[in-house]
This record gives sequence, C-alpha cells and structure tokens, in this order.
Amino acid sequence: MKTFIRLLIGGLAFGAVALAMAQPYPNRPIKMVVPFPPGGGFDGIARPFAERLSTALGQPVIVDNRPGAGGNIGAEFVARAPADGYTLLFANDFLGTNPNLYKDLKYDPAKDFAPISLVGSTQMAIAVNPQRVKATDAQSLRAESQAHTLQYGTPGVGTSPHLFGELYGFNTGTRVQHIPYRGTGPAINDVLGGQIDMVVVTVPALAAHIKAGKLRGISVIGGDKRSPLLPEVRTLAENGVGATHDLWYGLFATAGTPPEVLQRLREATATALAQADLVERLRQLGYEVTPSTPEALSERVKADLVKWKQVVERAKITLE
Repeated sequence: MKTFIRLLIGGLAFGAVALAMAQPYPNRPIKMVVPFPPGGGFDGIARPFAERLSTALGQPVIVDNRPGAGGNIGAEFVARAPADGYTLLFANDFLGTNPNLYKDLKYDPAKDFAPISLVGSTQMAIAVNPQRVKATDAQSLRAESQAHTLQYGTPGVGTSPHLFGELYGFNTGTRVQHIPYRGTGPAINDVLGGQIDMVVVTVPALAAHIKAGKLRGISVIGGDKRSPLLPEVRTLAENGVGATHDLWYGLFATAGTPPEVLQRLREATATALAQADLVERLRQLGYEVTPSTPEALSERVKADLVKWKQVVERAKITLE
C-alpha cells in the first residue's frame, strides 16, 4: 500500500509538471533581474516597466535586485539561469563596458543573452559647482581647465559617467582628473559641498540641483535634443562638441530560450512600452521610451564593446 501511495504521489507530481509545461508561456511569475541596488536609476525605469510588462503578460514580473561588481553578479546569474523565459535581465551599457574592464568575466554579453528589446534611455550631464568653476559652456570649461586640471566626480571607476568623462576629455582637450565615489549620491554631495569641481551623472539625478541654482549645467550628454528636465542646458552638439553618449536600458533573456517564448516577450514588451501613461511617467522622470527590434539591441551592445574598448585602453582603466 505504501509503495502504491508513493507511486501515486509521484505520478500526480509528474503530471502537474507536465501540465505546467504544456500550458502556454507564461504560466507562472517571471523574475526580472536588476543588477544594481534598489532605489537607484535602474529602479526608476525598471519598476514602472515591470508593472506594465506584468499586465501585458498576464503574470507578475518581479524585480529582483542583485547588485555587485558593476552589474556582473546579476548578469552572470541570468546567463546561468534555465533558458525558459522565467528569468530576465534588465541591463544597460555595462554589457558593453565591463568586458573591457574585467579580466575574468564569467559571461559573454554577445553569446550568453538573447536580446528582446531596448526599453528606454536617459541623458547624462556635466554640472559644475559655480563657486569653484566660472565656465558656462564646453568651450569656457576647456579654457579654464588649462589653468588647472578640473576634478570630476562619478558613481565609480568603470561606470558609464567615468568612461564618458574620459572620452569627453580626450575629444575636447579638457584637462580632467577622475574622482570615483561609491554611488551617485556621494559624488553629487561633494560637488555641492565644493570638495570637487564638477560631476558627470544622469540628468534625473542633477535636475533639481541645477534648477535650484546650486549647480550650473554645462552640457547635456546624449541625443540630439535638450532634456525636458533641463531645457535651459545646451546639448554637446550645441556646444560644438562631437562626443556624445546616452545611457540605454534593455531587456534580455538567457541564450537558448525557445523562439516562441522570445516572441511572446517581444510582443508583450512592445505592448507595455506603447502605454501612454508609462511613456509620460518615464518622461517626467527623465527617461525616453525607445522600443526596438532584438537586432537593434544586439548591435547596440556590439557597438559599445568597440567604442569603450578604445576609451578603456587609452585611459588605462582596469578592474579586478
């Protein structure tokens, strides 16, 4: 009798698994890994998007923050996850920078992920402490840096703001010294306090301080138009500077995910990003919704790998 009961229970369990597998995707909650701490810029776009994606898929999309190593811990987790569409990666251009920075990366951004779509982008900006720096635009900033090297703060070594600061210095002849911080907040606090000359971070993080007159916006970085959060600050193009870079965000699945699952995710992402309330909500936070094809997202990663390789080598930046 005991043997019969064990067989019966085993058969029921197997049947339940088989039934679940036979049901259309998705039939249970989905985990969307955000490889940075909660409450930061990633969450600002990831969580509203996850809400709309949940509605489009008919299943909860749960944001799972897995910070560490500049995004590598979360990315590696998704790269090693089952290729079934239930573990997704919400990433940005660290997929194009980290392979150039870390010697022993345990994932390949070009091979270990299946791109789904670009989700959105935001601009970065250069802002100065008006008590320490007299410059009002890119040209006067370059001229002022010739008298003394300007210190610029960023959220850390190897971050997009750091790499852009180096690229900006190379392309404009502005003499800058990088001062890394453990996050955006500390960098902004020190430029507000006058410990450093300027800062390079995202527009949403700077907008309130610039509007209050505590910082002076020099240039908005990324795109060919001014930020709706800082319409008074000129773009790099308007300042006559060619170097530009916007911070993109995209959705990926684990490589090997079935084509029909990827197609369902792409359709749901397109539906989510077409919602007017989401577009407006993100716009007010400083993000532009930028849906794309999987191919466009893949090409963006490949282009960043090439672009940042040159910057990292020239600036001699390395991370363990």
